[in-house]
Amino acid sequence: MLGSVSGQTTNFRSGLVAIVGRANVGKSTLLNALLGQKLSIVSAKPHTTRHRLLGVLNGSDFQAALIDTPGFLRKGRDQLDAAMARQLSGALGDAHVIVLAAEPRYPGDVERALIEQIASVDVPALLALTKTDTIARQKLLPVMARYAETHPFAEIVPVSALERDGLTPLAEAIGAHLPEQDALFPPEMFTDRTTRFLVGELVREKIFEHYAHEVPYDTAVEVVTFEEREGEAPDYIRAVVYVDTPSQKRLLIGKGGGALKEVGVLARSEIEALTGRPAFLELWVKVNTRWRRKAGFIQRTL
Repeated sequence: MLGSVSGQTTNFRSGLVAIVGRANVGKSTLLNALLGQKLSIVSAKPHTTRHRLLGVLNGSDFQAALIDTPGFLRKGRDQLDAAMARQLSGALGDAHVIVLAAEPRYPGDVERALIEQIASVDVPALLALTKTDTIARQKLLPVMARYAETHPFAEIVPVSALERDGLTPLAEAIGAHLPEQDALFPPEMFTDRTTRFLVGELVREKIFEHYAHEVPYDTAVEVVTFEEREGEAPDYIRAVVYVDTPSQKRLLIGKGGGALKEVGVLARSEIEALTGRPAFLELWVKVNTRWRRKAGFIQRTL
């Protein structure tokens, strides 16, 4: 069972696994499916993931620290894009195994650029062909053959995270190519991120889901207060949503505060599922002009 915890064996394997790919290819969905529960936020919009996010998958004879990464950016436009590119580059440099996530079609310029980076790193690389529920099985073979010509992947595994098809073979392939060593993390550890960070991400996810155009891309979320209370009293959480312009602030809040209230209600539901406790979530919106170009601000909120 994926995500289960078992004792180590004499031939135990463990290591860091970077999941890379173009934006919106399904890296975060794949990470969540392998872990068996939600860790990384997802949306239909590209570049939802801004951070390097680690989730620990424990198998019977391996531990894989899966790293979700931002989508590939060929050319950044500001400090945020530069920070996202560094997150991807750092994950590739640290990984013991790399998983290239790609849609079931012939490799494009983005995949070839990523394969170039992968080839410069001397670690095993696996190809996970995602969203295979959207294509007939017989059409997969030419795609797999084309990828095999571009790089000597250790294994090519078709997967559908939504239908949970191919996840066990992919997990086993990851485990088999990790180096033999003791577990890097305690078996009870799920992620290296704090609950405060995950709460901020859930708020940002709901913003991506409920607003169109440029608004989600020009928002950043910072949890400024997280008070864990005793008994049945709800935890108190105060988060600030930063936007680039006053007009975005008005749009985000909505008429009578209705739009922001809806974001809060949806985010609170998932926060309570995450913590297992009732929560009181207070959202504020502030303008921080050109925040995407401010390295110090990005370092604080990323």
